Amino acid sequence: MIHSSFYERHTYSGFEPAQAFDVVYGGHFEHRLLSPRRATMDHQRLTIGNVRIETGQYDFPVIAQGAMPKDCVCIGMVAEGWGITRYNTQAIDEGEIQVYGPGVELLYHAGGASRWINFTVAQADLQSVAAERLGRPLDLPVRGLASIRIAAQRRVYLRTLVDDAMALARSLQPEGIGTRLAHEMARSLVTAYADSLCAADLDKRSSRTQAADRHYHLILACERLMQTQLMTEVDLTEIARRSGYSLRSIEHIFKQRVGMTPGRWFANMRLNGALRDLIAPVAGCSVTDVATRWGFRHLSRFASQYRGTFGELPSQTLARAQARM
Repeated sequence: MIHSSFYERHTYSGFEPAQAFDVVYGGHFEHRLLSPRRATMDHQRLTIGNVRIETGQYDFPVIAQGAMPKDCVCIGMVAEGWGITRYNTQAIDEGEIQVYGPGVELLYHAGGASRWINFTVAQADLQSVAAERLGRPLDLPVRGLASIRIAAQRRVYLRTLVDDAMALARSLQPEGIGTRLAHEMARSLVTAYADSLCAADLDKRSSRTQAADRHYHLILACERLMQTQLMTEVDLTEIARRSGYSLRSIEHIFKQRVGMTPGRWFANMRLNGALRDLIAPVAGCSVTDVATRWGFRHLSRFASQYRGTFGELPSQTLARAQARM
């Protein structure tokens, strides 16, 4: 029985996407900006009982890194921009959807405008419907994720169903969706996703090489190692030594998997950390404090890199934020 439904929509502009952590309910994602061009991000969420559909649309290149919710199954697809989008460093094909196990870490990396859709449901509810349709439970990933090829018409149908549900929910604001209609919508969504997985039978899993998995985990490990050295300049040679790869191998893997050098990748991570601190400063915050915290020892170099990435000086970001306090 559906007890409640809730629709919400948020539009983030300028530097605001860097503060948009709650784009998947129950999960947590850090957004990193890659360009000085001002950004716009649109996020919609429709909750119907234990079923949630969410969609995010970016008009800018972005890195989103975090983890999916720990208590449910998530099924995602890239609705627009699949040719320039990767998940966990793997290129996304138009004919795929991704099934994420509880709490799976995810790196979403888009080189330009893109849009994603995520469907979240309790595993028991999805399996109950799948058993009715297939006669047996689905072989869902307990850990990790699976990228699955489904028929083009099914992807179109799922996307249309989600878009129609969002449009209907918007049209019924502020009163909201009635209980009977909410129940029918939730049932329709769960059935459509279960049918799509049943049709694929989870046997049409896209090939993801062991090398791709190793490379993704290497990038995560390098990031975590780098984060322990924020108070000093990042030494890529030391990171290479600790990771067990040569510096040349690491540079090749980063260029192949995320389209940039490790130095640029790490610098962007640190610059975005500084950006978040500057747009939401603590009392008495200074540019020097923020730069030092994120491992930038040379303030002039930090200011130059910051302006090149975000289109303004760090002092300008801080002054605007402090004026709002």
